Amino acid sequence: MSRLCARRSLTLGLFARRSLVVACHAAAWACLCVTLPEARAQTVAVDSKSNIYLSGLSQVPVGTHPNGEGILPPSVTLPSGGSRVLQFLSVNGSVSYNNTDAPAPYLGQFNGPDGGAVSFADANFPNNFLTTSTTPGLISPGEGSPTTFYVDMDSYGGISGMKLFESNPVDRRVMFLAGVFLTDSEPVAPAPERLDFSSTSLGRSFTQLSPLLHQTFYIGDGLTGEGTGAVQNFIVPTGATRLFLGIVDGSYFVGGPDYYDNNVGTFTATFTVTSVPEITPHSFSSVVCLLVGSLALLERRKHRLGRLSY
Repeated sequence: MSRLCARRSLTLGLFARRSLVVACHAAAWACLCVTLPEARAQTVAVDSKSNIYLSGLSQVPVGTHPNGEGILPPSVTLPSGGSRVLQFLSVNGSVSYNNTDAPAPYLGQFNGPDGGAVSFADANFPNNFLTTSTTPGLISPGEGSPTTFYVDMDSYGGISGMKLFESNPVDRRVMFLAGVFLTDSEPVAPAPERLDFSSTSLGRSFTQLSPLLHQTFYIGDGLTGEGTGAVQNFIVPTGATRLFLGIVDGSYFVGGPDYYDNNVGTFTATFTVTSVPEITPHSFSSVVCLLVGSLALLERRKHRLGRLSY
C-alpha cells in the first residue's frame, strides 16, 4: 500500500510540475505574439520660426502670412502600433517672440519651453488684445500698460488653433513648444476643435492628454510643473504617422498665424514614443490552442502513469 501511495504522489508531482512548464511555455508564446515596447529616444531642434500651422506641407506658402510665414516645422516618423505614448525626457533652450523691431522696452524678451509672460504695449492697446471668444472674455483696460500677451489663435489650413488665457497677467504664456499629430496626408480644413489650455479648462499641469489628429496641443517642457513635476503622457491618436513640433505665433497671438520671421532662438526636445504591447485576436487564439493542447497531452500521460502504478 505504501508503494502505491508513493507512486500516486509521484504521479501528482509530475503533473503539477508539467502544468507549470506548460504555463511558462504559454506565457513565452504570448510574449512572442505581441508587439514589444519601443522607446528609442529622439532629439529634435525646433527653431523659433517653426510655424506649427505649416505642419504637413512640402513647402512654405508665399503671401499667406503678410508679416512672416516662418519655416516648415520639424517632424519625426512615429512607430506603428495601436496604443502609443509620447513622453518628453527634456526640453531646453529659449526663444524671443520679437528680437528685431519691437519697441525698445520690450525687445528681446526670451523665455523657456513653457512659455513666458511677455510684456508689451502700443498705441492700439487694449483694442488688439480683445479675444474673439466669449470665454475667457476681454482684457480689461484697467490692467494698465504694459500688459502681457495671451493666446487665442484661430485654426488654419486644417490644423486647429489654441487658447490659453489667465486672469492674472503674470501667469499668461506665449512662445511655448507645441505639437500636432498628422497622418501621411496633407491636412485639409475643417480643423478639429481648438483646445483650451487655460487653468479654467485643460490647464498646463495635466498628467495625460489625448489630442486628436490635426489638433494643436501644448507641450512646454513636458512636465506637470515649470521645470519640475511628473512627466506628462501624450496619447498618440489612432492613425497618426507623424509628429510635428513648432511654435504658436501671430499678431498679438490673436487671430491667424503670422509674425514668425522676427523670432529668435531654438528649443531642443528629447522624447520617446512607446508602443504599448497588444495581444491580437490571432495571437490570443494561438496561445489558447497551445495551452489546451498541452493540457490534453499531460492528461493522457497522467492516466497512463496511473495505470502503470497499479
